Amino acid sequence: MSDTDKSPKIELDQVMLAMDVVDTLRHQQSLVERELKSEEYDHELIDKLRRIYASQGIEVTEEVIAQGVKALRADRFTYKPPRGSLQITLARIYVNRWRWAKRGAVLVAALGAGYLLYQVMVVTPAQRGRQKAAQEIVLRIKDQADQVRGAEARLARAQTALQQILKSGIEEKTEAVKRLGSDAARQIQAAQENLDALEQLTIAAKVDDQNVAQIGQTISQRLNQRRELITAAGAYLDQADRGIAAVARLQSLPGKLDELRRSILGAAREDDISRQAAEIYSAAMAAVGQGDAAAAEQGGEALQQLYQKVVEEYQLRIVSRPGVPSGIWRYPEANPNTRNYYLIVEAMGREGKPLVLPITSEENGQTRRVNQWGVRVSDAVFEQVRRDKEDDGIINRNVVGEKKRGYLQPQYFIPLAGGSITEW
Repeated sequence: MSDTDKSPKIELDQVMLAMDVVDTLRHQQSLVERELKSEEYDHELIDKLRRIYASQGIEVTEEVIAQGVKALRADRFTYKPPRGSLQITLARIYVNRWRWAKRGAVLVAALGAGYLLYQVMVVTPAQRGRQKAAQEIVLRIKDQADQVRGAEARLARAQTALQQILKSGIEEKTEAVKRLGSDAARQIQAAQENLDALEQLTIAAKVDDQNVAQIGQTISQRLNQRRELITAAGAYLDQADRGIAAVARLQSLPGKLDELRRSILGAAREDDISRQAAEIYSAAMAAVGQGDAAAAEQGGEALQQLYQKVVEEYQLRIVSRPGVPSGIWRYPEANPNTRNYYLIVEAMGREGKPLVLPITSEENGQTRRVNQWGVRVSDAVFEQVRRDKEDDGIINRNVVGEKKRGYLQPQYFIPLAGGSITEW
């Protein structure tokens, strides 16, 4: 190997030794502080360094040690960070890119979690609230549309019914009927006006969760106004329907009342029946003239009941069945020293089935519809029936009265003491 090849190696070794000398000096801080106070002590410091290396078995020349001391004084092997610049900042960021990436990931995760929480806690509830509000408004609009269609249909029916009444010759009816017809016409007109007013409050905008915040309140106010008009129209139609129904009833009642009266008179066999029928008929017709359909109909019901009572036929028989008494007696509260005797009877129709009749009790004055009741008789009649049943367990003469067609009351075959009871 030539001298040219060896010289770089020797210089490198010397540099390395000089760096080691500097490092040794840094570790011997007390030595440096004491021996480097002035240049006149350099030879002493060099001598001490030579002994340190000799104790370690390393041979270092004075020239190398002197270079190390000089380098220490000149801070040749001391790291000095470069001055700050954009390139250095970018370089540092690049060198620490993984650290910044982790921090960025944590920040992004935190921001994502915050955004998600905001969506869940704030945005989503608000959106649901807007959707619910929009749905409620849409449902109200639909319900009102159905109500309007229903009111319009009612209005058309009322107008048709009123026209039929007018065509039937209402001018020939009583003043009360005419008045009711006129009132119904006014109610129909008022309902029509309210429904027409709805056209000024139409809702053309489509409501959804996107625009409900802007137009929801305005539409709600308009819906409230429409509701008032629809309610008012419905109230007018209710009155019109009642008036038209009353007119229809009043128009048909005179004929029905007269027919019932004629039926009663045709079946009656007693003058008292004709008198009662005439009284009821006169009161009912007076109610028709006053426009009181309810009172007139009550009169018709009274005539119907009178007719049923007149044409009814049955026999009054003493009850004679196991477990059911045929007669009872009791002490009246007004006179506890005497006994009242009763025979338990039932009304058997022409088909052999028991009837239910209204019976008034003499004990409390209440009228009840019953299929069995007690008729008060004398003690002699009661004893006669008791002996008849004790003889063979059968009441041979069990028919005590008969109700015939054309009469109000049954004809009794035994003497009665007056009065009846419905409980025992």
